[in-house]
Amino acid sequence: MSSHKELIRKEIRCQRKKLRKENKRDMDEKILEKLLALPEINQAELVYAYASIDGEVDTYELIRRLWIKQIRVALPKVEGKEVFFYIVDNFEELISGSYGILEPGEGCRPALGIRGPVVTPGLAFSREGVRVGYGGGYYDRFFCREPGHVRIGVAYPFQVRKLDCAEWHDWKVDGIVTPTEVIWSEPSDRTLSHKIRHGQRAGIY
Repeated sequence: MSSHKELIRKEIRCQRKKLRKENKRDMDEKILEKLLALPEINQAELVYAYASIDGEVDTYELIRRLWIKQIRVALPKVEGKEVFFYIVDNFEELISGSYGILEPGEGCRPALGIRGPVVTPGLAFSREGVRVGYGGGYYDRFFCREPGHVRIGVAYPFQVRKLDCAEWHDWKVDGIVTPTEVIWSEPSDRTLSHKIRHGQRAGIY
């Protein structure tokens, strides 16, 4: 299963590198417009986001526009094998952290237990909400600790594909925003995955 995921990760990274700057910029703007139009985002008091890197859908303009709308933003910080989110008020509060990703510096307030949508990174998504991340499991562990957040992936069209590689510990996203559409997975799919994860865990070990 993990080798299949690695092949997907390699393929998507390769496709992202081939994107022309103008094409990427145009798709980023369309994704941003759709994100900001979602009531889950524009009516939130706090949005969990991340600092994009390595050809990902750009999130810096999203963060900036959320601040303009006076919506608070929390960004992730890797601590050991876990990721925790901290409220950030400006880009100057960010420092280079794990994997070279910008993350909250000292003095940023933790966002523990504050309900809000999570703009969730990923390399591939299915229309049913299955997500292939980067392999560290950080977001899966975060969602296990705090399952009440709405999880929203952002993706270029080639990142949305049929996926048959979900494992028991993988958390699905509730929605995916692309340049052309917003895809919401069926509530029954999300409920089923939650039941499998929490109700059948003992039988899997």
